[in-house]
Amino acid sequence: MGKSQSKVTKLRRGSRDDYIHECINKRKYYASYIFPSDDDEIDRLTVQHYIFQNIWDSNFSSPVKNLLKDGAEVLDVGCGPGVWILEMAEKYKNSSFTGIDIAANFPQMIKPENTKFITGDFKRLPFEDNTFDFVYMRFMMFAITIEDWPEAIDELIRVCKPNGWIEIMERDILWFNESELVHNWRTTVVDKLREEKGIELVITPHIPRFLYSNDKLTNIRSDQRDARISWGGKIYEAYGNIIMWGAKNLSNAISEVHFDEGEYDSLVDVAIQEIARNKGYDKSYRFWAQKKVY
Repeated sequence: MGKSQSKVTKLRRGSRDDYIHECINKRKYYASYIFPSDDDEIDRLTVQHYIFQNIWDSNFSSPVKNLLKDGAEVLDVGCGPGVWILEMAEKYKNSSFTGIDIAANFPQMIKPENTKFITGDFKRLPFEDNTFDFVYMRFMMFAITIEDWPEAIDELIRVCKPNGWIEIMERDILWFNESELVHNWRTTVVDKLREEKGIELVITPHIPRFLYSNDKLTNIRSDQRDARISWGGKIYEAYGNIIMWGAKNLSNAISEVHFDEGEYDSLVDVAIQEIARNKGYDKSYRFWAQKKVY
């Protein structure tokens, strides 16, 4: 795929500068996030939420249900369109929910009274120390470089109250029962993004190390779920479509990977077909831990 032509538009929002890349197909990109910021991506994230909610049969794994029922301050880092917060706020009406994302794709006007959304960067969350009882972050591996992961976890911990909980949910771009063709295509993309952008797409083996090496955490736990890709039921057929959708939305980020024009999208289609034929699957993981009291 040839490199897309683009221009960079500098936007001022208050006291900070955001840089948005407007590509020739009119899709917009924030410099710190390799997926586009538009209605198509909002739709993908919304569908993705419901798929993983079905796979896990829950919205979180931390032991915070009673806390949420009684009333807690909750933060969702990288909230995207805010669907996780909207569902949680409806279920746990005594709690207050805050979502933060670099792009304001979340609800602006019509939302539950116990929610609020702000723009901001995970590298320095605009909150005081010890503000939230529960801090949640999901599927941020495309926004956080491998070098920035320990700092990002430190920020989650900083804004979490002592005895509060942090939870991280991720999945790898790593597929089981993949064919040689799919393996070669996938590793080409994964290796290229690691080398050129510092983004690690097989991140879950590293997260336990980041958590256990942090002396502010205790009661560290994890869990996983398998997800069949395009076989074994409607939810998994939808999951295969989400993977294909997401892979194609990465086309701008991998524009410097040396695929011929049109080859990348074609390989994505073939990959999903082959994974389904081989009964392939992947895994998603949740990691949660409690902040120590000092």
